[in-house]
Amino acid sequence: MAVVLGAVLLGFSAPVMGQAVNATLLGAVTDTSGAVVAGAKVTATEMKTGVSRSTTTNDNGNYEFGNLPPGQYEVATEKQGFKKAVRAGVDVVVNTVTRVNLTLVPGEVTEQVVVTSETPILETDRADTGRKIEERQVEELPLSFNRNFQGLLNLVPGTTRGHREHSSFFNAQDSLRTEVNGQSGLANNVQFEGLNDNERTGLLSIYIPPIEAIQTVDVTTSNYDAELGRANGAVTNVILKSGTNALHGAAYEINRISALAAVPFFQTIAKRPSVYNYYGANIGGPIVKNKTFFFGDFLRINDHQSQFFQGTVPPQPFRNGDFSQATNTKGQLIPIYDPATGNPDGTGRTQFAFNGTPNVIDPTRISPIAKAILAKIPLPNVATAACPLNSTAPSCLVSTNNFQGSTKFIKDTTSFDVKIDHNISQNNRLSGRFSFSDQSLSQAPIFGVVGGPSNGAFSGTGKQRYWDVAVNYYHVFSPTLITEIRAGVDHYRNVANNTDRGKSVTDEIGVDIPGANLGDSNTSGMPCIVLTGNNGDNCLAGYSASLPWIRGETNFNIANNWTKTSGNHTFKWGVDVHRLRDDLAQWQDQNPRGVLRFTVNLTSINPNANVLTSSQANDVASFLLDKPNSVGRDVPINAKAFRGNELFTYAADRWQVSRKLTLDLGLRWEFYPPFTPRGPGRFSNYDPTANNLVIAGIGGNPSDLARKAHYKDFAPRVGIAYRLTETTVVRGGFAISYFPYPDNDYAFDFPVLQNNAFPSLNGSSFTQSADASNNPISMASGFPAPLVANIPANGLIPVVGKVGTTSLLTQNYTVVNLNFREPYTESWNLAVQLALPAKFVFEAAYVGNHGVDVPTVYNLNAATLPSATATQSNRPLFALHGLTGNVALKFIGTSSNYNALQAKLDRKSGGFLMTTAYTYAKALGYVNEGSNTINSTVGGLQNYIGSIRSNYAPLAFDRRHTIVQSLIYELPFGKSKRLLSSGVGSKLLGGWQVSTILTVMTGLPLNITGGSTLNAPGDTQVPDVNGSFRILHGIGAFGASSSSWFDVTPSSIVVTVNGNPVTLQCRGAFCQSPPIGGIPTNGGVLGNGPRRAFSGPGFFNLDASVFRRFPINERMNMELRAEAFSVTNTPQFDKPGQGFSTNTASTFGYVTNTIGGNRSVQLGAKLTF
Repeated sequence: MAVVLGAVLLGFSAPVMGQAVNATLLGAVTDTSGAVVAGAKVTATEMKTGVSRSTTTNDNGNYEFGNLPPGQYEVATEKQGFKKAVRAGVDVVVNTVTRVNLTLVPGEVTEQVVVTSETPILETDRADTGRKIEERQVEELPLSFNRNFQGLLNLVPGTTRGHREHSSFFNAQDSLRTEVNGQSGLANNVQFEGLNDNERTGLLSIYIPPIEAIQTVDVTTSNYDAELGRANGAVTNVILKSGTNALHGAAYEINRISALAAVPFFQTIAKRPSVYNYYGANIGGPIVKNKTFFFGDFLRINDHQSQFFQGTVPPQPFRNGDFSQATNTKGQLIPIYDPATGNPDGTGRTQFAFNGTPNVIDPTRISPIAKAILAKIPLPNVATAACPLNSTAPSCLVSTNNFQGSTKFIKDTTSFDVKIDHNISQNNRLSGRFSFSDQSLSQAPIFGVVGGPSNGAFSGTGKQRYWDVAVNYYHVFSPTLITEIRAGVDHYRNVANNTDRGKSVTDEIGVDIPGANLGDSNTSGMPCIVLTGNNGDNCLAGYSASLPWIRGETNFNIANNWTKTSGNHTFKWGVDVHRLRDDLAQWQDQNPRGVLRFTVNLTSINPNANVLTSSQANDVASFLLDKPNSVGRDVPINAKAFRGNELFTYAADRWQVSRKLTLDLGLRWEFYPPFTPRGPGRFSNYDPTANNLVIAGIGGNPSDLARKAHYKDFAPRVGIAYRLTETTVVRGGFAISYFPYPDNDYAFDFPVLQNNAFPSLNGSSFTQSADASNNPISMASGFPAPLVANIPANGLIPVVGKVGTTSLLTQNYTVVNLNFREPYTESWNLAVQLALPAKFVFEAAYVGNHGVDVPTVYNLNAATLPSATATQSNRPLFALHGLTGNVALKFIGTSSNYNALQAKLDRKSGGFLMTTAYTYAKALGYVNEGSNTINSTVGGLQNYIGSIRSNYAPLAFDRRHTIVQSLIYELPFGKSKRLLSSGVGSKLLGGWQVSTILTVMTGLPLNITGGSTLNAPGDTQVPDVNGSFRILHGIGAFGASSSSWFDVTPSSIVVTVNGNPVTLQCRGAFCQSPPIGGIPTNGGVLGNGPRRAFSGPGFFNLDASVFRRFPINERMNMELRAEAFSVTNTPQFDKPGQGFSTNTASTFGYVTNTIGGNRSVQLGAKLTF
C-alpha cells in the first residue's frame, strides 16, 4: 500500500503519456565552423495559432521542447553577434521526436536568415517502429471499412489487414482488429487523444471519430519508450484537429452507388438495392485570437444494406421423411436408422422402411412441431450444373449451401465532437473535449419471424450510445520543467434484442414447445433449433443464444506526467490510475429461450466407422423424430458485473550522448489488482480439488476470490538511435511490455450464471438428451422447469448430484487461476533508415519478439487418452468427481515467437506521397484468439493427448508475405504546377489527383480437423497424413477434384494394427486414423496430421480514388471524388473447408465463401473554407 500511495503522490499519468498526445522538438545550434553555440535563445512558434515557447541551448549547444502540441512550427534561434536563424514550415507530429539543427551566421541580430523546408524525413532520435498516418493520408486515401481510420493501420509493416470482430450489434461502431508483430489483437492499445479508447470486452475501440476530424493517427510498434503501456502489439493514438487563428471548416457528403456494386462471387440471386450515405461538417477557429480556439464536427451515417445469405435447408423429400434418394456422389444410399430399435447404446438398430421402400420414415412418426417449424423455412433455391433444382441425382439432396437469400440490415449513426483549447498564459494551457456517438440497428431474420441462421450476425434490433469527457492541463514551470494533468471518463451502453421479443412459440408456429417461454421478455421468442453440420452451430430456427443483452462500461482516467531537461538529459516520470466498470446482462451459454441440438448419430448405428452418414440427412431425420442429442437453457437471474483498477508508473531518460548518438533508458511498473464483483455473490469460481463452487463475498470467501496480486511487473526499456551520417540512421532496442487479464468471462460460474445443460444419456452421441433423472427430453416434452440454486451461508456449493432436474456434474465450469501472472512480451529490433534521392526514405528492420505466459485456456477435464468406446471415464475429473463437462482453466501460460523482415519505402513531399510496407514474417504459438475456445475470447489448446507441444504451430493469422502500398499523386497540371499552369489547359486538367491502396498477401494457414471417431471428450481429432499435400488452387462447386483448393480425391489404404488389417478411407493426403487395437468397431487413435502445415488462398485488393478540386474563391474550394473499393473485382476467397470427411459431398477442401472482393463505388463532394 505504501508503494501505491507513494506513486499516487507523484501525480497521475495515462499509459500513453504526454509524448503520445504531444511531441518533442529538439536539435543543436552551431556556428558556420561547426562549433556548438551555448546560451542561444530558441523559440518555437506554432504558425497557425501564434502560440510560442522559448528555451536556451545548453553547454553542448542542444535544445529541446517537450510536450509540444503537434502542428506546423517556425523555429528561430538568436544570439548576440549572429544573424537570427529561422526555420519555417516544420511539421511537428504527435509522439515524434523532430530534430531541427540550426546554424548561426555571424552578423547583426536584427538580420535574419530564413529557410523554408519540409519536415526532416529521418527518424533520428527514436528506436521504435511504426508509422505516423497524417491528416492528408487519412482524408485522401480511399478508405474502405466504412471510412474507419483503422483501415489504414495495415500501412504499417508487421500488421495484418483489419477485420471486423463480433457482430454488428456488439461492434456497432465498426471497430477493426489488427494483429501486430505476431501478437494477438488483444495485445493492442488504442488511445483517443492519450486516454483509453478500449472497451473491456474484446478490447475493441469504443469510439471511431470521423475521418474529417482527425489530425493524426500515430501507430507505434516495437516500442521502447517507457511512457507507453500495454504496448505488446501496437499502440494507436488518434488526435483530433484543433482550431487555429483562421476560421476553417468543411461540409461533405459521400454516397455509395448501389447500381455499380458488383455481385459477390458465389451469389446467384439478384442483388437488392442498398444505401450508404456519409455526410457531415466540421468547423474550427478562434474564440480569442492567439489564445482560445474551438473545433467541432458532426457526422451522420445511413447504412442500409442488403446482406447476402448462403446456407443449407432441408429439401422437400426429407421434410416428408423420404430419404430414399439420399445418396453420396457415387450414388450410394446413406442409411437412416430407427432409434426406437436395437439397444439403448445405438447398437443393433434397423434401417427405416415404409411400405416396402427403404429409408422412408412412417409419416405418423414425424413430429408435428418439426412440421410446423419446417413450414416456415423456405425450400432450396440454388441450382448447379450437376444438380438442377429439385434434382435427386447422386449427392444432390445432401448438398450444402442449397439456399440463398438476402436480408435487410439498417444502421444509422450520429456522432459529434467539441474541442476547446485555451492558452491561459504562455506557461499555462488548458484543453477540453466532449465526444458523443449513437447507433441504432436492425437485422431482419432470413426466415421471417422464426429467425434462422445469420452468417455469424444476429437477427434483431440494437442500440448503442457512447459519450466521453476529457480535460488536459499543461503548465510550464520553466523552460526545463513541464507538467501535464489529464482526466477523462467515458461510458457506453449497448442493448440488443431478438426480433421476436415479446412473442411466444405458439404465436410463431401455432404449436408450443413447453417450458421455452417463462413469461418474461428475456425468455420470449423461438428457442434455437440446431441441426449440427447444417449452417455450423447456427439455429435453423430461433435466435442466437447471445440475445438479448444489455452492456454498460464506464472507464475513469486521471493522469499527470512530468518532463525535466538537465544538460543533455531529458527525464520523464509519471503515474496512471484507471477505474474500470463492466456490467453485462447476457445469458449466452445455452440460450435463455433454450436450445435443442439434433445430430447425425441418433439416426445412425453404433459403431458407424464404415457406415455412410450425412449431416444433411441424418440430422434432419433426428429432427423429424424429435430426438435431440443435447438440450439446454440459460436461467436469466444475475447480470455479470465486475470492477477493476489499474496503476502504472514510469521513469525515463532520453540522453543525447553525443551529436550522433541518442540513448533512451526507461523503466515501467504496472500493477493490476484482482477484479472484484459488484456486490457479494456475483463471482463464482470452481475449485477442482475440493469440487466446490466458491462464491465471492459470502461465508468468509474474499470478494476477489483470493487471486494473488503481483507486484513485480517491471518493464525495462532500452532504445538507441545512431546518426551514422546526415542520410543514415541506425536504430535498435529491447523492451518488455505487459498486458492484463484478457477476458471478461471471469468467474461467472453457476450459480452466478445458471444454465440447465441436459446432455445425452451416458454422454453418448447415439442417445437422446435426458434430464438428471434420465427422462428423455424432446420438443414435445419441453424444457424441464428451471430451478434457481440457493447459495449456502458458507459460500460453498458442492458439485455433486443435481439441483432440481439440473445435474451439476454435467455443467461446464471456469477455473480462475488464482496465481495468474500478467503475460508479457520481450521485443527487439534493429533498423537502418536511409534518405535517398528524390526525397525517398528507405528502411529495413529485423523485428522479433517472444511472448511469455501467453494466456491459454486449458481444459482440466479433457481426456488424456483416447478410448476404444464412447465414455467419460477418460476425463480426469470424471474419475475424481464424476464431472462430464469441460472445465476451462483461465489461464496457463504458453509462449509465442515472431521474427520478421520489415521494410518501408516512403515519400512524403509535395504532390507525390507514397508509403510502402513489406513484411516477411513467421508467427508461431500455441493458441489463437477466437478459436478452439471454451466460452473465451482467448485461445484454448486443441489437443491434450500426450504433450501439448503438438499445439505449437503457425498462428491462424500468420501470412508469410504482405505488401501494402499507398499513393497520393497530384497530376502536374494547373495553377502552381509544372505543366499547363494557366489558360484552358489549366482549367481542364488542373486540380486532378489519384489515390490508391494496394494490398497483396499470401494465404492463411489451414487447420485440418476430423477423421475417425475420437473417444476423448474435450479433444479434437485430426486425420492421419499419408503422402504429400497437393495444392490445386481450385475454386468451384463440388464434384471434381480439380475444383478443390487441395487434392481431396477419395481413396483407401490398408494398414496393419496389432496384426489386424484395417481399411482406412482417405481424401487426398488425409486419411482416417486407425482404430485402437486394429478392431474396426473401436474409436480411432489421435491422428498425426500437423496443425497449419499449408495455406489457403492469397489476397489481392486495389482501392482507388480520383479527385478534382475547384477553387470557388480565395477562401473556398469544392472537391469532387469518385472512389472504388476492389477496383479489379478480384474475389477474396475464404479458407476451404477444413473438416475432414469421407463424404465426397462435403465441403472438405472446397472454397465456398469469400471474405470480400466484390467492387463497390461511391461518389462524394466536399466544400472547404
